[in-house]
Amino acid sequence: MADERFLIPYPAMERHRLELAEAGRRRRTRILVGGSTVLAVCLAAWMLHPYLAFMLAGVGAMILFFASLGGASSVPADQLLGEEGELRVLRFLRQLPDQYLLLNQLRIKDPSLPNGERELDFLVIGPGGLHLIEVKNTAGRIVVQPEAKSWPVARRAGCGSSACWNSLASPLRQVQAQAAALEQWLLTHGLVLPVRPVVCFARPEVQIEGAGDAPHPVVVPEQLLALISSQPTLSAGGLEKREHVAGLLRQRPGAPAAVLQSIPQSQSSW
Repeated sequence: MADERFLIPYPAMERHRLELAEAGRRRRTRILVGGSTVLAVCLAAWMLHPYLAFMLAGVGAMILFFASLGGASSVPADQLLGEEGELRVLRFLRQLPDQYLLLNQLRIKDPSLPNGERELDFLVIGPGGLHLIEVKNTAGRIVVQPEAKSWPVARRAGCGSSACWNSLASPLRQVQAQAAALEQWLLTHGLVLPVRPVVCFARPEVQIEGAGDAPHPVVVPEQLLALISSQPTLSAGGLEKREHVAGLLRQRPGAPAAVLQSIPQSQSSW
C-alpha cells in the first residue's frame, strides 16, 4: 500500500457525512414520536367515530411524510462534487506500492495568480519522479482537444433524450500551469525534479475521446496505477529526496524533520 503519512482529510466531505448522520437520527426520532402520537390519536378517535379516525389517519400520514424528509447539507454542491471525485481517485492511489508517497490538497505559491497560490489535487512522489494529478468529476462524453481552451462535453438528460453539448475549460492547460509552478517552486528550494502532469476524470459515467492526442495523460482512475508504476526509475537512492520534497510541500506537524535537517537545499536531481 502507498505511503499515506502526508495525506490530510477532506473537511467538507466529513462535515457532509456528519450532517447526514445527524439528519438521519433526527428523522428517525420524528417518525418514532410522530408515529406513536398519530397512532394514539387515531385509536382515541376510533372510540368516538370511525370516520373521524380515518380522517385523522390521513392527516397523520401526511405529517409523517414531511417528517421523514431529510435536511439539506450545508456543504456547497460544487465543493462536495469535487471532494467526491478526489476521494474516488484516492481509493485507487492507495493501491500503489509503499515506495510511493501520496500528498493531497496542496497549496504552493504562484505570484502570477491574483491570490498568489495554486491548489494541487494530488502529488504522487515515487521512483519515477513526481506525478501531479488534476482531478475532474465531470460526467458525460468528453472530447479531448489539446490546443483548445475548452473541450466539448455531451450529456444526456434522460433515457432516450438527445445529447446536450456543453463545454469544459481545458484541464490540460490547468495542469500544465500547475506543473510549471511546482517546478519553479521546487527550484527555489534547490531541487530540480521532473513533474509529470496527469488529468484524471473521476466519474464512473464518463467517456473520453481523443486522449491519445494529448501531450500528457488523460485517464480515468482505473488507469492510474499502471500509468504511474510503469514509469522508469530515474536514479537510485531517491527515498530521502522523496521524504524531503514531501516534508517541504506539506510543512505541517508530523513531517520528517530529521530528514529535512539532514539534506541540504543544494541543486539535486532524482
